[in-house]
Amino acid sequence: MPSMKLKNRIISLNTKHIIAVQFCLLVVLVPFSSTNAQTTSNLLFKSSFNNGVIVDKTVAWNHHLSGTDAVTNYTFPNDLPGDNREHFFNYVIGDVDNYFKYANADIVSTIGDDGNSTNALYIEFIKDDPNFVSYSRVQYAMYGDILSNDPVQRMNKGYVKYKIKTHLDHNDLESDWRLPIEWKDMDDDGFRMGLYMYDTNTTTPYWVVKGQYMINGELGDDIWEYQNYEIPVTEDDWFELEVYWYGHPDPSVGKLKVAINNQVLFDVTNQTKDANWPDKMFYFMPFKVYGAVGYSWITDFEYWDNPPSNSVLHDALLAVEDEIMESDITVYPNPTSKFLTLPTDFIALNYQIITITGQVIKQGTINNRVIDVSDLENGVYLLKNAKNAPNTNHYIKFIKN
Repeated sequence: MPSMKLKNRIISLNTKHIIAVQFCLLVVLVPFSSTNAQTTSNLLFKSSFNNGVIVDKTVAWNHHLSGTDAVTNYTFPNDLPGDNREHFFNYVIGDVDNYFKYANADIVSTIGDDGNSTNALYIEFIKDDPNFVSYSRVQYAMYGDILSNDPVQRMNKGYVKYKIKTHLDHNDLESDWRLPIEWKDMDDDGFRMGLYMYDTNTTTPYWVVKGQYMINGELGDDIWEYQNYEIPVTEDDWFELEVYWYGHPDPSVGKLKVAINNQVLFDVTNQTKDANWPDKMFYFMPFKVYGAVGYSWITDFEYWDNPPSNSVLHDALLAVEDEIMESDITVYPNPTSKFLTLPTDFIALNYQIITITGQVIKQGTINNRVIDVSDLENGVYLLKNAKNAPNTNHYIKFIKN
C-alpha cells in the first residue's frame, strides 16, 4: 500500500492558530458483540447510463436522473436508496433562469476506458456566477429517508463505485481545489465530509479528505484532514473511484474509505458525525463539480450497502459495525507477541482468528483461557469466540506484534 501523509488538524476559533499533530499509527481496540454477525454485501443499484436513462429537464433548473437502464434494468430514481423523490441535480448559482451559462448535466455518448463507445453522465461547471456570494457548482444530491431506521436508507452508510474522467482548468485562479464527492448533514448544521483534489491550478494536484463542522450553513472547524501525495490525481483519463462511509460520532467507529484504481487512497477511522446530532441524515452528493472550473464524465455506477468481497475496501468488520455494543470482554496482553488470555469469567468453547479481509486463518478449542498466536504474522486480527449461548458470538480486535 502506498504511504500516506496523515494530518489531524484542529483550528482554534479564538486564536486562529493551527495546531498540527503528526501521527504514524493510530490503534483503537474495539470489542463488540453481535448476533449472527457475518460479512454481507448487497448490490442496491447499477447503471452505466445506458439507453432509457435521461436527465429530465422539465422543471427549469431542478433536473432529475430518470428512466430505466436498458442493460441493468435499474430505474432512476425509484431504485436508488434514500428518499428517491428528493434526488435531483442542484445548480448552486444565483441566476437560476440562466443556469446553463454556468453549469450543465446531461447523458452523452463518449469513448470509454476500453476504447469503445459508452454512455456517460456528463456534468460541467462552466464559470462562477459573479452575482452569487458563494462558489457556483453542479451536484447530484441524494437525500436520506426520514422514515427509515436503516443507516443505508438514511444515507449514513454505503459504498459507491464508478468510473470517472475529469478535466481541471489549471488557469482558474479563483479556486485551487475541486470537490468531486461530498456528504453533508441535513439542515446546514452538523457534520460534513468531502474528497478533494488540491493545488488544481498546478501540474501536480494531490488528494485530500476532510471532516468538518457546519454552523448555520457555514464551515466551522476542521475536525480532521488527511492527505495523500503518493497516488496521483488522474486528469483527462478514466479512473475508478470507490468510497465507503459510515457516519458515527465516535472517533473509534466512524469510517471513510477511498480507493483509486484498486489502490487504497484513504482509510480513515475517526469522527464522521456531530455528537449533537448523531442520527441526523446525510444528504450524499456522489457526482459533483465544485471548486475549480471543469467537467467530468461518469459511468459504470454501482451502489452497495457494504463494499463487495472483490473490492479493495472490503473489510470483515464493516458488516457488523452497525451492531457494535459496549462490552467488558477484553483479551490481554494486547498487543501481544505470543499468547492471548481471556478473562476468568469468560466461558468459550471454540474460536476463530480472522484477518481484516475476512479470511479465517486459525481456529480451534480454547484451553485454559489461553490462545497461542505466536505463529501469526504481525498485524491486526479479529478474534471470534463461540459462546455457550445459542447464536451468539463475540468479536475482539487484537494486534500481533
